[in-house]
Amino acid sequence: MSYELRDSRRRMTQHPAILLNRDGSILCLCMMKDVSASGAKLELMTPCDVPDEFTLRLSKFGNVHRDCKISWRTDTAIGVRFVITD
Repeated sequence: MSYELRDSRRRMTQHPAILLNRDGSILCLCMMKDVSASGAKLELMTPCDVPDEFTLRLSKFGNVHRDCKISWRTDTAIGVRFVITD
C-alpha cells in the first residue's frame, strides 16, 4: 500500500523551465516532471550547483515564475516547494 505524503496531488508533465538565482542570473535548464499546487519535481538538464532557494521560470518571457525551496535533491533531480511571497 502506498500513501501520499504531499499536501496536494501531483500531475505528470514534461514542461521545460529555467532555474534562476535570486539576482535573475541563469543557473541551469530543467524539465518539470510533475507538479502540484504546492511543489514540483525538476530534472536537471546538466549538472548544476542549485542553491536551497531560487526562482523557477516557467514561461519563455518570464511572466510565469515560482519562488522555490528545495525539499530533496539527487545528482540529477530536485524536489521543490513553492514559496508564497507577499
